[in-house]
Amino acid sequence: MPLTILADDLTGACDTGAPFAGRGRVGLFVEPAAPGADWDVAAVDTESRALPPAEAADRVRLAAGRMGPRLRHGRVFKKIDSTMRGAVGAEVEALLSATAARTALVCPAFPAEGRTVVGGILRVHGLPAHESPVGRDPDYPAPTSDLLEILEPQLRRPVGRVPLQTVRRGDEELRRALALATPPIVVADAETDADLDALARAVIALPGMLLAGSAGLARRLASALGHAGGPAPLPAGHAWFIVAGSLHPATSAQIEALAVAGVTGLWIDAGGAPPDPAGVAAALAAGEPAFVAARAPAASPSRRERAAMAERLASAGRAVLSAAAPALVCATGGETALALTRALGIAGLELLGAPGPGLALGEMIGLGASGPRRSGLRLLTKAGGFGPPELFVTLLRGTPR
Repeated sequence: MPLTILADDLTGACDTGAPFAGRGRVGLFVEPAAPGADWDVAAVDTESRALPPAEAADRVRLAAGRMGPRLRHGRVFKKIDSTMRGAVGAEVEALLSATAARTALVCPAFPAEGRTVVGGILRVHGLPAHESPVGRDPDYPAPTSDLLEILEPQLRRPVGRVPLQTVRRGDEELRRALALATPPIVVADAETDADLDALARAVIALPGMLLAGSAGLARRLASALGHAGGPAPLPAGHAWFIVAGSLHPATSAQIEALAVAGVTGLWIDAGGAPPDPAGVAAALAAGEPAFVAARAPAASPSRRERAAMAERLASAGRAVLSAAAPALVCATGGETALALTRALGIAGLELLGAPGPGLALGEMIGLGASGPRRSGLRLLTKAGGFGPPELFVTLLRGTPR
């Protein structure tokens, strides 16, 4: 039975698809491209995170229409942001209609990255989401962390809740509660991976239920379905080229840690002539890591300004990669990852696995005269808000030269 993941951005499609690579290859496609029948597991990026709710719903309906038979005869996972950015309700409702599922179970929790849902309240490292740094993101939907208050304005259908005590009551009781749920969309609490395991097992046992969650829930679903494998090994060598476009404090701290460790880097400003990337290329050619990163502006950038910065970073990245051949390319932030792959003429990815929570490793697939071809270039993606400050430094230290 094929499994199809629909995500609203590229890093989300990657970190949700990667955990399923333990039993075979996972294809990643960007709309309007769609997987063929030869892909047992495929992730599709609809690039709808920044769209208004009605447009995001239309984008999801179009994608689902292109994959009609695959969705009707297989499992479907709707990847949503772990902090509820984007038009989550509109997209879930559109997919619920397109797949003719009876109920959608929604849970954005990702405990390994500090995202939990208790009492219907989404928290990020203990803070209500709207009071955390993500609350200042233009794509965060409302001045609240109550999932029902976030979802209800986007929905035409009623929404209900599955409290934590029901999730922890045992598999049989949880299945019964979900089977008897009357609202077509239900939001579930989850505080630990064990809670997500229980939700994944329950949905597998209930036909006609659509599962919507972050990479945290996807990891547990992969395990429940027998697709999970061990951590994907990173390629040997320290010539890592890190392209960081996210302005989230987590990514900023990771880039600062690289700079403190003496890694060669280049900061890209929103305006002016782009700096010369020759030093970055020289470091990579010498077998050392290097980065290019967006410099945070004085004010929070608009969506248009973020897109423009992603293009500037992609242009710098293309210039570096024309002069050096790194062992690994790393991209943080969905807009940056997409702009970079497009600048390099990449048609898609073959996901190889997850080196760690929130990380995805894949091989870039280019388009040749005779069709898709492997580029041999490995890409590691990470959502901007994931990982501790020392993430890249620690990964490099654990990788043989």
